Amino acid sequence: MYNLIRFLIRYHLFFFFLLLEGFCFYLIYQNNQFNHASMVNMSNEASGRIYQSYAGVTDYLYLRRYADSLSRENASLRAQLMPSRSDNTVDSLSRTDTLPKKIEQVYTYTTAKVIRNSVNQSSNYIYINRGRLQGITPQMGVIDPSGVVGQVVNVSDNYAAVMSLLNKKFQVSVKLKGSNYFGPLSWEGTNTTIAKVKEIPKHVKIKVGDTLVTSGYSELFPENVMVGTVRHFNAEPEENFLDIDVALSTNMNNLSYVYVVTNLKKNELHLLDSLTKNK
Repeated sequence: MYNLIRFLIRYHLFFFFLLLEGFCFYLIYQNNQFNHASMVNMSNEASGRIYQSYAGVTDYLYLRRYADSLSRENASLRAQLMPSRSDNTVDSLSRTDTLPKKIEQVYTYTTAKVIRNSVNQSSNYIYINRGRLQGITPQMGVIDPSGVVGQVVNVSDNYAAVMSLLNKKFQVSVKLKGSNYFGPLSWEGTNTTIAKVKEIPKHVKIKVGDTLVTSGYSELFPENVMVGTVRHFNAEPEENFLDIDVALSTNMNNLSYVYVVTNLKKNELHLLDSLTKNK
């Protein structure tokens, strides 16, 4: 306490000067409209910058929540599209145009976040943050807004392993858009943007840029999910099929949110297949 008093006595003139200086600024601020307006503007600008910075930080912190919400909404909208539903009217021969159709849900979608991804192996896998507790099982297809991604091969309670489209073991049945010509698409293990289709007959007329989509013959994916476009093709004289290079529509190097496809008719198809094979 004694030292504080000595300090104040020693520098009392300096503190008195600061007090007078502050009082002068106050008088100028109060009695000069220009200076008053300038001070208010400076104060508003400083406040605005602080609030803008705060809003930017808040937006960044909540960006993940916004993305989750948006991907769930997109999954719901995708389930309402016609490729995810079927016209299940029984008597199609006698049905007139005035008879209402019975539209039945066939596919639903679960949004998931990619938490691990590889692209530089011959057998690449993707890991997502949805698993058994969220209704995910093996043999479910996985897509993103751009097209096919892969298929679920293993699950834990809260995570799933997905065989990537960039896996030499993965195949998906595709067709030329607007055509019934189809064949299996697979990756050859080199270029991460190119896959191959080899079983479309060589008499089929195609051109560079033609679109390939899922055929609907697999239980994994609905019909007409985007796969890619024809980049190059050739027909060897001794071969019966075209050799087609496909530029993949999905950027496998930049996956974020994906949709796991649930086929609501899968168990019925499995039962029918089992009964047929046991005949």
